Amino acid sequence: MSYYKGVLVTIEGGDGSGKSTHVELLKSYLDSKGISFFATREPGGTDFSEAVRALTKDTRFSDKSEISELLLFEAARADIVKKRVIPALERGDVVLMDRFFDSTTAYQSFGRGIPREVVDNANSIATYGIKPDITFYMRIEPQVAFERRGGVDLNDAMEIAGMEFHKRVMQGFDQIAKENPDRFVIVDTTQSIDNVFQKIVSNFEKCWSKHNKEGK
Repeated sequence: MSYYKGVLVTIEGGDGSGKSTHVELLKSYLDSKGISFFATREPGGTDFSEAVRALTKDTRFSDKSEISELLLFEAARADIVKKRVIPALERGDVVLMDRFFDSTTAYQSFGRGIPREVVDNANSIATYGIKPDITFYMRIEPQVAFERRGGVDLNDAMEIAGMEFHKRVMQGFDQIAKENPDRFVIVDTTQSIDNVFQKIVSNFEKCWSKHNKEGK
């Protein structure tokens, strides 16, 4: 948990899993309820982090080393967490993040093969120790996800990594979810958008209610 007045909500999953759609829906929901929130994506959210995002996606550098890629993601994360995420949590806002450190574990450890302890240590440094209160894992088979999107984005270095890579990423998310049952909510994104969003809202409301009862 975040241990701040606010609540940290993360939405995770592979490429094409519907994360961005449900981030937007959840933003509208929070706004309709008058709940103060800060929403961002990773990498991104600050000028520096957005510049790093462009660099990580640039196919001209698709041959960069695995450790170089890891450190780029962590550098972007450290900037947004210190400048925007922690201040929002201190204000008591709901912080809604499209990806957080679980993505790095899935992609860089399970996907790229960097030892788990190396990635875990890097994540701990870049997050200043904060953890989500609740994580929605948008689960979908990679092949189905890319077919739904109309194929792979050839201008995205991560997407062109190959289907076996993305299968390992999914297996990584599955393992992380198994290790963290108290905060992970597994969402079957092959269902209708309405059904998926109802599950997200229902579980968020439980988390929000518990948080308020604890009087943080």
